[in-house]
Amino acid sequence: MSSPEPDCSKHWSKASIASLILAIAGFFSVGIAVGLFLAAIAVVCGHVARHNAKVNDLCGGKVAVTGIVIGYLAILSFPLWVVIAVGTFPTLMFYGEGRNEIAREVSKARVESLYVACEDFARENNNRYPTEWDQLTGSYIPGHELRKLLRSPYKGGVPRACEIVPHDRPVLAVIAESLIVIQEIAPETEPQIAVVYADGTVKLTHNPDYQ
Repeated sequence: MSSPEPDCSKHWSKASIASLILAIAGFFSVGIAVGLFLAAIAVVCGHVARHNAKVNDLCGGKVAVTGIVIGYLAILSFPLWVVIAVGTFPTLMFYGEGRNEIAREVSKARVESLYVACEDFARENNNRYPTEWDQLTGSYIPGHELRKLLRSPYKGGVPRACEIVPHDRPVLAVIAESLIVIQEIAPETEPQIAVVYADGTVKLTHNPDYQ
């Protein structure tokens, strides 16, 4: 005569429950080392739980099997995730760098457009560059276009990402090629900023806020 089924409300194998929880945690773990560690413990707990369920007539044998299966799947899937991560990381790095290169080119184009407006202003105001961007609104550049040109192309950039270096428009070329008229305000994560010299040359130089 077969033995009666155990009362599962009172005689559950704790190891089987631990096996299932650890297996699920290991399978969905972000860290590879942590995931492998949890999955390995889940497999061990699952085998212990199956043995205890048979010897001590406890419930949880099927739960233990589930934990063992998920644990082994987690262990076997991690090499695949490693291969995917190794193959994807360079692509992400290239994409991020490519996006920054585009942002730098956009910055150079914007400061160049702002410089043209500043030059027009200086010609009509005794060779004095504007001290504020709002002085360009209207006659020299439309307000909506000015706001667009001043907006940072970088993620996390400030609304007004350029500043005027106030001084008179130089007459001598030797001075003009070394005198900065406009400089960009870039996030501290960007190593370079765009600047415009009085002769119209646009260059990338070191970002003083770079960290």
